[in-house]
Formats: sequence, C-alpha cells, structure tokens
Amino acid sequence: METLCGTLCTLATDSNKYHAKTDCGRQRSTFRAVLNFVEGSEFEEDTIRFGLEVLYVDSWTRHRIYAAFEDVLGFCMHHHLQNNELLCDIFGLGPVLVLVLDATALKTCKISHFEKHLYNAATFKGRTKAPSHV
Repeated sequence: METLCGTLCTLATDSNKYHAKTDCGRQRSTFRAVLNFVEGSEFEEDTIRFGLEVLYVDSWTRHRIYAAFEDVLGFCMHHHLQNNELLCDIFGLGPVLVLVLDATALKTCKISHFEKHLYNAATFKGRTKAPSHV
C-alpha cells in the first residue's frame, strides 16, 4: 500500500517539459483524486447540471465514462446529455424529453436587448473598478 501511495504521489506531482501543459494538469488532477481515494477511501461526488436535469457522478466508473465522452464531445456534452438517447441510456437519465414551447413561452424566456445592455455595462464597470494584480 505504501508503494502504491508513493507511486501515486509522484504521478500526482509529475511535471515533464515534453508533455503539453493541459495534459500534465489533467494527469496531476486525476492522480491527486485517485491518491485521495486510496488514502481516505472517499470519492468526491460530482453534480452536473444541464437544462432542467441533474447528473450525479458518484463512482470512478461513471466519472471515467463521463470524462471520456466529454473529451470527445467537448462543449456539446450538455446538449448531447439532453438529446442523445444513447447517452441517456448509458447514464440512466431516462427517456429524452421533447419540450414543445410556443412563441409566448419563448418570449418569456428571452432576455430583452435593454437588459443585456445593462448587464454588460455592469460587468464592464465591475472589471474596470476591480484592482488588477497583473
């Protein structure tokens, strides 16, 4: 067990110049999580919200499956979780829900142009007032 923990610790702090920075970061993060699980037998449960639904990642198997699909699908993962029947079956989300919204429902969901303008103005003001530590 000590040898395993030592190996995981070296992999969790590994930094090689010949690997991409994102790959090294992902490797260190993964091995830190594995090391925490081996040492304390705890797995941090993940909650992924998409649309009106929630996916609970409560085991290493589900985490690795989700990570593999996320690597392949990228930023479209949430869209596929809502609309792809295969992913719904894999993660046990139930049938794909088809929401039919009429024009009035869509108008109530949209933010007006003026509200967008106010939000952007407020965020710009917050960024300019915030002290920059660069």
